[in-house]
Amino acid sequence: MKSNIPAYLITALATGFVSAAPFEQCPSKAFLIQGSPAQMFGVDLVSAKTTVLAASMDFTTEANNDSVNAVGFNYQDQYMYGFSKQAPRSVVRIGDDYVLQRLIVNGLPDTNFYVGDIHVNSETNQAVYYLYHPKFGLFGIDLTEEADEYQAQLVAGSASWNLAIYDFAFHPHSNLLYAVESNGDLYEINLDNQTPTFIANLDIAGDTGANGAGYFDVQGQFYFSNNRSGKIHKVDLSTSPVVGYTPTAAVFTLGPTSNQNDGARCAIAEVKVTDNSIDFGDAPMPYKTALADSGARHLFDPNEDQSNLVYLGAVVDGENINTPADLQASPVDSSDDGVKFVTDFVAGSTSQIIVTAPNDNGYLYAWFDWDQNFQFDPDEITVSKYSLNQGDNSVLVDVPSDAVMGATWARFRVTDGSEANPITASGGVTGGEVEDYPVTTYGSLVYPSENGWVTLAYEDQWPFAGDYDFNDLVVNYRTTLIDKEGQAIGYKIEGELVGVGADFHNGFAVRLYQTIADDVDKRILRSQIDTSSINLTINGEIQSHSILEQGVEDAIFIIMPDTWDYADKQSSCSYFRTETGCDTNSKVSFSLTVSLQSGVTTIEAPKYTLDPFIFAAQDHYHGEFLVGQNPRGWEVHIKNQQPTEKFNSQLFSITDSDDASNSGQSYYFQTETGLPWAMEIGSSWAHPKESVDITHAYSDFRAFAESEGREKPLWFNNAKLANVILRGE
Repeated sequence: MKSNIPAYLITALATGFVSAAPFEQCPSKAFLIQGSPAQMFGVDLVSAKTTVLAASMDFTTEANNDSVNAVGFNYQDQYMYGFSKQAPRSVVRIGDDYVLQRLIVNGLPDTNFYVGDIHVNSETNQAVYYLYHPKFGLFGIDLTEEADEYQAQLVAGSASWNLAIYDFAFHPHSNLLYAVESNGDLYEINLDNQTPTFIANLDIAGDTGANGAGYFDVQGQFYFSNNRSGKIHKVDLSTSPVVGYTPTAAVFTLGPTSNQNDGARCAIAEVKVTDNSIDFGDAPMPYKTALADSGARHLFDPNEDQSNLVYLGAVVDGENINTPADLQASPVDSSDDGVKFVTDFVAGSTSQIIVTAPNDNGYLYAWFDWDQNFQFDPDEITVSKYSLNQGDNSVLVDVPSDAVMGATWARFRVTDGSEANPITASGGVTGGEVEDYPVTTYGSLVYPSENGWVTLAYEDQWPFAGDYDFNDLVVNYRTTLIDKEGQAIGYKIEGELVGVGADFHNGFAVRLYQTIADDVDKRILRSQIDTSSINLTINGEIQSHSILEQGVEDAIFIIMPDTWDYADKQSSCSYFRTETGCDTNSKVSFSLTVSLQSGVTTIEAPKYTLDPFIFAAQDHYHGEFLVGQNPRGWEVHIKNQQPTEKFNSQLFSITDSDDASNSGQSYYFQTETGLPWAMEIGSSWAHPKESVDITHAYSDFRAFAESEGREKPLWFNNAKLANVILRGE
């Protein structure tokens, strides 16, 4: 089929033009042309180092003020070819001086081309420059013999391909073209049958947009560069055509960003490390560590002057890890010295690491293989572009509750922060360092669940019934027992203060104590606590008050000495989140983590709810019966939970009280009819509004309480909505 598109002539502007010399060898660097006017960069695909090769790309007799695109490298004659947008639009040849030489080409439509590459037939040595436009199709220009004029031929049927591509590249060992659309769709184009074939949608992790530069190396690895992010992705297409497998993409390195972007590379050149200028990771196969696997790597001294280096610890050095075999031969990097692990990595807990930086120029990234699938998945990034200070930096790592127990790996990367987008766990970066470490994760027992809450609701009129609205203190609550090989080694207690409807001032505390039966309990003693490990935050701020209570045998943690010190009620309201129109304040969050000095058999350790209770705050009135008494001696616990050592047992004998506690029968904090002053509800609960009796908000509650829970077990799902503070209000 012959094109019926009128031919136009691209004329030589300089009579007697002497062509620039070709490139001396097949370069291993990728060429990248960006901007308008065009500039030429060299991109080292291994290290991500970008070098300006030509700040301007002019014609011999005039300046170039526009873009050059559709670039390809012809390794038959060692020249690059491209398409200049500057009038008159023309095919250009580029030699080692990066000057543009116009060529006379007939048969091209009068349009601008931005997709192109050169195919060299290794058997016949025929070199054809192909240009593609989605409206007009694919045109081939035979460059095998140098000529005064060249003829472009339209590839039959190509005008109907309608591919949304911005560059393509020829496979070095087949006659097939490959291209990636903006959404990651990979296409294989067979020129023999004029057919593009959809291969797969590559997972490019949201890195959408124009992929303006495509390259191959001699092993059949395909690289494509995203204009917007600068990320260069790699796809293993060593088997071509693609039959019997599904290609995948991985970020290989980072290049410069631009809205004008095209690239070329000598497709028969290797991509390989030949010295020790690059720092690689150490995580074993099948983690992405070696160059062949798009492994994490840093050109740690990009300026080659040992100045302004960014790294971790005391030293950084390089390795030559092109293949997994190289990694096996040298599995340990002695320069990995920048990260120290302070606490164990326990599912559902927060761990501390110390990261040492020699200056304040670094930005830290970290990944942990929590699911132990031998990959650093995108959702396993735990630290992202964290600014480091000179010296030791304390970094907290949240361990997911579903982290798999056992040996795994962590990867830390530090950069100078100049990257346009956050880096990934693989691929090359200019500057910085990568350090991999083996770590061990331990399990946990979370109650009620990783993302769930139980609700604790308290009445503070004990031993008198009061208004019985159960909103004097309302707390969302969750506990985690940290397990290491069958030994309890610590606890995490977290929650949210969601309601304070009390005139009295109450503190909130938790005792590491569990009642199993009337005469059986499990407890952690104060002497078993590693006091240096105690960490309590409220609304994200570290607390400095005396957290581990003194003068007691049991381990008791004072979360809030006075809840009113933390609940910020609205100015027009009397209470915190218990009145109509007064329920929009933020909840008050808290998190306590603590380690034991030595492990306790998990079976013997207290767990689940433990013993959360309220107590009278110091220096505040809490009823006539407490005047002249130590306020700490007043406590309210969940029904039938015995009080702590600090409790004043004489309070059980107050005249006219409504309390029917009987220590001989292990009855505590309940009325004669079994109604409690504190209770646990098995979900996040809508608590009663101020002065609304709980039985008026939940009509089934009385039957539940008086039957010891045998009747109406789901009483909390049957609320009178007008009488409660709804969840999330």
